[in-house]
Amino acid sequence: MAINKVVYGQDTLIDITDTTASAGDVVSGKYFYVADGTKTQGSIAQKSSSDLTASGDTVTVPAGYYSSQATKSVSSGSAKGPTSLSGSSATVSTGTNTLTLTKTGVSTTPTVTAGYVSSATSSSATVALTASVTTKAAATITPGTSNQTISSGTYLTGTQTISGDANLVASNIISGKSIFGVNGSVEFVTYYTGSSNPSSSLGNNGDIYLKVVT
Repeated sequence: MAINKVVYGQDTLIDITDTTASAGDVVSGKYFYVADGTKTQGSIAQKSSSDLTASGDTVTVPAGYYSSQATKSVSSGSAKGPTSLSGSSATVSTGTNTLTLTKTGVSTTPTVTAGYVSSATSSSATVALTASVTTKAAATITPGTSNQTISSGTYLTGTQTISGDANLVASNIISGKSIFGVNGSVEFVTYYTGSSNPSSSLGNNGDIYLKVVT
């Protein structure tokens, strides 16, 4: 015989014929009566944070009843950005997470040829470069009594003029001397006059003698 009423309180009968719950609607460990009066235990599993599992950026939440808030820590994820940005921004997505990158500044390394560079530009930004070699502007170098040099590695930004002189010829240089590779041809002579010979092996008394200085 089906039981359609149960005792509640002090001999009060409660009609249970309209009961619609089933074991899958009640937490495990708890009992209730179904419409035919049968005492039934719930089958909903009770769960906690320890039942949660994580794999990468995915957290698995098993079905069941959680009597309090359940949490699970996961490792930090990372998203690989694009190799270049077109326009002012780009969007990177990984799973359900979206990261928006905004181009606010550009760091570039321009390619330049060997030698002195005062400035250069790249396709995305203007880059000012500082010269890495010693420079020398246009100058005129006048020969003197000591050597004048231009250090090795110096980049000449202007024409260097070495002064010349039309008077640098052999007839303007004393014989036996050389100036910048030009040998002199001028010979100096000394005149002697007197009443006696400068040497017993020379001419007569009263002659004029010339002494060639070399």
